[in-house]
Amino acid sequence: MSDALDAIHSEVGAENFVDLCSRDDCDVDLTDVPDARVIIDMDKALPAHERKGRRCDFILFVDRGQRPLFSVPIELKSGRIRMATAIEQLQGGADFAARFVSPSDADCVPVLIHRKHLYSAERTKLNQEKIIFHDRERTIRTARCGHSRNLAGVLPK
Repeated sequence: MSDALDAIHSEVGAENFVDLCSRDDCDVDLTDVPDARVIIDMDKALPAHERKGRRCDFILFVDRGQRPLFSVPIELKSGRIRMATAIEQLQGGADFAARFVSPSDADCVPVLIHRKHLYSAERTKLNQEKIIFHDRERTIRTARCGHSRNLAGVLPK
């Protein structure tokens, strides 16, 4: 693990980390995602850090051996998607991640992974709404539950 990931691991607490992203019959395929990564289970971490509010399901920190380190708030939706809620959850994840990385060392890639088809109005809303990470706007990326390389396909190269 890199020094940056070691620091995050230490600050967040080992008990808040998991090896896989899966919830309610929706999972993330980590194939081709760099091995230098840590995954925070937000259902554990937010209460442990005495934080309240909306939260995404997981935050993945990825170190590709070059700057920037990527923080990836991930929201999994196996059923109906309430866009406003999903956006709030991803913003909560980005806010939590921002506590552990500086703006010069990290970027954010918010990801909504869903099972159901997204209608054009839903896609339009996702493209219009931005997640704020260290005062920078980030567009929400989407992928389908259970598809091969679903996360690697939306991460920057």
